[in-house]
Amino acid sequence: MHPHLHGPRTLALIAAFKFVKSLGLIGLSIGLFRLRDPNEVARLAAWVGNLSVTTGHEFVARAMRWMLDLDAHTIGLFASVALTYAVLYAAEGVGLWRNADWAKYLTVVTTCLFIPIEVWEIARHFTPVKVLALAVNIAIVVYLVWLLRHEIEAARRARMRPSVVSRRS
Repeated sequence: MHPHLHGPRTLALIAAFKFVKSLGLIGLSIGLFRLRDPNEVARLAAWVGNLSVTTGHEFVARAMRWMLDLDAHTIGLFASVALTYAVLYAAEGVGLWRNADWAKYLTVVTTCLFIPIEVWEIARHFTPVKVLALAVNIAIVVYLVWLLRHEIEAARRARMRPSVVSRRS
């Protein structure tokens, strides 16, 4: 599949970003669905226990204990939510790749919904990665709103142009 030849290449870049997010969430979903099996949880616990990252990092150790204590139903719920977002991001990606207006609007709305959560997360626990994610999402929204306004204005101007009627004498 090739990006729409008459559409901005920036849309292809945003679409690729959405595809990467979708693939990551699909991988997370698969991993979470596997964790509903107690044997897989035991294997993960053993593997995590051997990692040096948990040594001396109380936050990581606490987060791992919390995750390993979840019941199968809750893990399945998290996996389902991750899979739902993966489908949403894939749909946005396909639509943006094809330069579809519905995908531009959908991406603006869904991205705007997450901005307050990202700001809250930064206020709660500042990291440069969170700031970068927020900046990227704001840039995507600003670009898509600019592009949509530009396209709407171009369509309006096209409707306002008087049609050229050929006159035969």
